[in-house]
Amino acid sequence: MRALILALALLAAGKIWFQDSIYRAATEEALVAAYRTRAADACAKSASVMPPGPNQEKAVDWSAEAEPHVVVGNPAVPVRVWQLEHEQWNARFRQPYLILSVERASLSCAYDLLSQTAEITRS
Repeated sequence: MRALILALALLAAGKIWFQDSIYRAATEEALVAAYRTRAADACAKSASVMPPGPNQEKAVDWSAEAEPHVVVGNPAVPVRVWQLEHEQWNARFRQPYLILSVERASLSCAYDLLSQTAEITRS
């Protein structure tokens, strides 16, 4: 009887994990499809005011070269998890960002989906 209950618990946990991973993948795909062109335009504008890097021979095409992925929270914002009253706590831990990464130029652009701003960092 214990083996049956353990097997049912494992099946339930596997079902929840599977549904969650499918939901997250579909949500990321939808957000990338909806915001990729806006993010590429904002990143191109931010890159135009940035001085070129040492190994950056030409301008980066953010719409074609960049590999997108969605993250929640911007780890570059200097806020700790216990600083709940900090004005940038939502930007650090709650707001969605579309990250466009270009490995050739060692650049990544974090596009804030709510405020529609972009910030480029060198890696």
